Amino acid sequence: MRHRALLVAMALASTPLFAASSDQLEQEVKQLHRQASQLQSQLQQLNQKINQQKIKQKQNSQSVHDNNKTAAAKKTGSNVKPDSIVHSSTITVHSFDAHPESLEFYPTALIADDQVVSYIAGTPIVASPFLGSRPAFDGSDYIVNISSINRDIRLMQQRRRLYRAYQNLGYDVPNRPIIALSGALEPSGSLGRTYFRNTNSDWTLGTSEIDVAAALNDMVEGYIALSYDDSPPTSSRQRVSNSAVNLNMGFVNIGNLDKTPFYFTAGQLFVPFGRFSSSMISAPLTMQLARTQARPIILGYKSQAETGPFAAIYGFKGDTSLDGADVGGVNLGYVFGDGDTTGEVGASIINSINDSTGMQFTGSVPGKTFGGFSSITNGSEAVKKVPAAGGHGSVSFDRYNLTAEWITAAGRFRRQDLSFNGKGARPSAGQIEGGATFMAFNRPASFAVGYQWSREALALNIPRQRVSGAFNISIWKDTVESIEYRHDTGYYSHQFANGAAPAGVTNATTFGTGGSADTLLAKIGVYF
Repeated sequence: MRHRALLVAMALASTPLFAASSDQLEQEVKQLHRQASQLQSQLQQLNQKINQQKIKQKQNSQSVHDNNKTAAAKKTGSNVKPDSIVHSSTITVHSFDAHPESLEFYPTALIADDQVVSYIAGTPIVASPFLGSRPAFDGSDYIVNISSINRDIRLMQQRRRLYRAYQNLGYDVPNRPIIALSGALEPSGSLGRTYFRNTNSDWTLGTSEIDVAAALNDMVEGYIALSYDDSPPTSSRQRVSNSAVNLNMGFVNIGNLDKTPFYFTAGQLFVPFGRFSSSMISAPLTMQLARTQARPIILGYKSQAETGPFAAIYGFKGDTSLDGADVGGVNLGYVFGDGDTTGEVGASIINSINDSTGMQFTGSVPGKTFGGFSSITNGSEAVKKVPAAGGHGSVSFDRYNLTAEWITAAGRFRRQDLSFNGKGARPSAGQIEGGATFMAFNRPASFAVGYQWSREALALNIPRQRVSGAFNISIWKDTVESIEYRHDTGYYSHQFANGAAPAGVTNATTFGTGGSADTLLAKIGVYF
């Protein structure tokens, strides 16, 4: 600081104190900056020369010391190595007082022992593995594990908690971007008996994902998630050829719950239709039927308190070509809490369930039965839109939790678009699930059981019923080890279904199996 004061005093003494006009003042200010920069550079060079001389003196002194120790060691026959030159120093930040706008760059340096140990060019950012409080032992609070539905709201809430933590410590709200990196790796295996009594087993990479949340300021946040795509390629039969990476989500959120309960989100994400909460390894049937990924514009409302109402309206361009491509919906809900009891209830509607992932892709073998509306070989987007509605509720008390959800098409599809038993299908799905958390082997664990069902969803390859149970334990920090047993019951053998096909093509009819399937699943989840 004394050097800086001396520089400023010298610079001021070299110019007049007053100027005749504002243009002359600006020129003189620029000249002062140049002179101060030159003097600062000269001062740094002198300091570097002084430090180099000090280092040489230390090295010479240490060399004499080491030579003496080596000579003494030779006399005594011992093996003594010269001491290393190691010491601790305080690191200080050296930056200009001028505003960044007045400089081409905003140079900053870290100084130790009057030497630059690192440079920072431009505006620095802060990197963090998560936003908000420290995650739980099992990694459940990492960004990658936040629910895919209403993720924009949850990121806003996290950012608010982070900024409040700074303010509680007396700090200003951060004015530099905070980048949060999160990810997941979930190898999983299965062993089971199919509907046709065949034994089937597999071990694969179930999930691999990298998420980046950028809190740019107190109003704007960007989010992007890249995930592993296990869809088999059409150009190769090799198993590992399905190791593709795609954009799972990417959106911008504008909102600050401390200033206003309203927010805006745009990009690619899962629209706020349904909830799809489950403790199982397998995705619930409600998710298979209705979760919709699109590129919407969302206008939302979220109570500024932790509890209270929330609402959103959204719209996006769908893929179906009849009745126009515009799709929209409304989501309403209420978060409640009283002591150890917390929960959420909500309802949502969408004017076209056709764009859900489960209806766009059914997983059928290409060239045979209905493959989904987006299938090139066994589907068609020239179908009529059908609206859908759903409701959900969840409650947690003490160490127990209950979840229930139901999703249904609000009308019937045309028979040529999606059929069941020779008439237009009206698919629906529901789930009821209960669980408890506890300590097992001195580690956090949970157990859950659930019952799920579907109606008129045979063409979508969704089971008629499912009973499942799962045990989860976190043996190591930021990991979850899970095992699940599920029993699926197929549609009756006399039931049949079909879906839209390309022009001039007829899909093979899908028949119920009349049987059941049993599967044992295991998963190791690693989160960061």
